[in-house]
Amino acid sequence: MRRVSADPSAPAAASSAAAACAALPPAARARLIAIVRPVRVDAVMEALAALGANAPRDVLIEQVRGYGRQKTHLDFYEEGPCEGGFVPKVRLQFTVDAADLQPAVAALCEGARTGRIGDGKIFVHAVERS
Repeated sequence: MRRVSADPSAPAAASSAAAACAALPPAARARLIAIVRPVRVDAVMEALAALGANAPRDVLIEQVRGYGRQKTHLDFYEEGPCEGGFVPKVRLQFTVDAADLQPAVAALCEGARTGRIGDGKIFVHAVERS
């Protein structure tokens, strides 16, 4: 299993995540896990829906809490007060075909990006068929 982390606020996020899974065979699938701000979930889902026929059909959405580099920037966090330094996030998880990986990562980045610290992470895992 190959795992790659891409920060949606970084401009090269889409290319770095997709390049890491470029070795996927054409018939393979990739699992994407995105951790994003709760206020950006609708924008992310709209960006994914804009992929049309290549949009993921089943998306798992979970509320999670995180503790990372933005802990020193909590006063700028628009979601409200954070208890114990943990900030609310939403985890989206879905699979796509290898051919649809780059557009899906680009859509995640487009929908999640605010330009501020704490926009989220994208993890790409190769999925093997059994």
